[in-house]
Amino acid sequence: MNILSTSSINSLIRNYRLTERYRAVNPLESRKSKFSNLSKTWNTLSSKLTSLKSMLTSLKDTSAGNTFTSKSVELSTEDYFTASATSSASISSYEVNVKQLAQSDVVMSDSKTAANTTSLSAGTYTFKIASGNFDENIDITVAGTETQKELMELIADAINNATDSTVTASVFAPKDGEAKLSVVAKDSGENNAITIKDVSGSALDSIGISFDSRTLVSGSSGGYSHSLTDLNAKLTLNGVDVERSSNTIDDLISGVTLELKKAMDIGVPRVNVIVKNNAEAIKSDIKDFIKKFNEAYSYVKENSKSTEDGDRGVFVGNNSARALTQAFATAAYEKVEGLDAGKISYLSEIGINFDSETGLSIKDSGKLDDALKNKPDEVSNLFGAENGVASKLFDTVERYIGSDGVITSLTDSYDKSVTYLKERITSKEKQIDKGADSLRHEYETLQNQLAILLQANQDYQTMGGLLG
Repeated sequence: MNILSTSSINSLIRNYRLTERYRAVNPLESRKSKFSNLSKTWNTLSSKLTSLKSMLTSLKDTSAGNTFTSKSVELSTEDYFTASATSSASISSYEVNVKQLAQSDVVMSDSKTAANTTSLSAGTYTFKIASGNFDENIDITVAGTETQKELMELIADAINNATDSTVTASVFAPKDGEAKLSVVAKDSGENNAITIKDVSGSALDSIGISFDSRTLVSGSSGGYSHSLTDLNAKLTLNGVDVERSSNTIDDLISGVTLELKKAMDIGVPRVNVIVKNNAEAIKSDIKDFIKKFNEAYSYVKENSKSTEDGDRGVFVGNNSARALTQAFATAAYEKVEGLDAGKISYLSEIGINFDSETGLSIKDSGKLDDALKNKPDEVSNLFGAENGVASKLFDTVERYIGSDGVITSLTDSYDKSVTYLKERITSKEKQIDKGADSLRHEYETLQNQLAILLQANQDYQTMGGLLG
């Protein structure tokens, strides 16, 4: 084989590149990959710790309204109302009877033949409308040629434009060819009852909707749909009569909101309302804490192991990772110092155990339920006291993921190393390219020289043959 043929030269150059990359670039690539993996793994851990921190923030809060003061409301039936409680609600029980729901006031005009012309003369007419805090006079301008329906629509538009939805007005047809004006209060209750009457002129009176007293609707005649006493919600609490303007009642039982749905039938005596500690919500938060704790702890543990095949986890031999798992383990199984004697001071006392391989788990759900139901303050202190589980873990997590924390420092260092190695690799590859170009030039020069020698030899042999 001609070692100076073009294909041979290409093969020599290719081998040169592979050899030089193996010698000079591959070690740099290996180091870059190592630092990239470290940065990526620490950043993933940072995300898991950030998620855990959000739970720790809640669990270490011992102020009023914290996780462990959460309340729930138990009803003997939810057919008539629902109830919710804030942490400020007192643990207690009540008996409630819903007699009447709150209603929005409704007033309607007479039913008029829609196409008939009104008897109003051209001019400006003023009427008063009031509901709740709204109380104003409204002007309309009449051409004198309007039909009954057109006048109603003129009044409705004026009301809707002036009252900013405090009341709404609309025109509908109770029968074919008829028109009727309806005015509805936005808010329910007696305090929002509608007042509507003429001030100057008789625009409202002409359609039968100007009232000095509360006249109820009768047949096609205008009037109010409800008596004044029908507008408020009516109920009894522990036998005491109560009225409210809304079906949402948040000022009857401190910290409790009732949402009335329907009045109770005659013969249904009461609904039992029990305000209690919301153990299920607190337990749910604790389960979420355990889940996030284990996700972070297990991630460090798994990346700190070596396999039988010789694969080493990214965190093997890393002191920062080792310190983190130790801090997690310490907070999980050690006694919380500083709590009163005889009070809960270990997670194991509320049924939560720690395993050095897998992390936390609820081993005795009954023990946890009992503690949350009967000793929520002690559980709160177990997590949130100065040396509590959540407080200690929060401080540890903050040291790692804070703006100047361990992970930030480490990943910054790793990323700088990756950047430096990228530059070194680029430089080495340029050197290899330059060396390959130089080597190719040398081979091509030799190739040309060999071609000249071969040609000279061929010419010599040809001349020798001619002379012979």
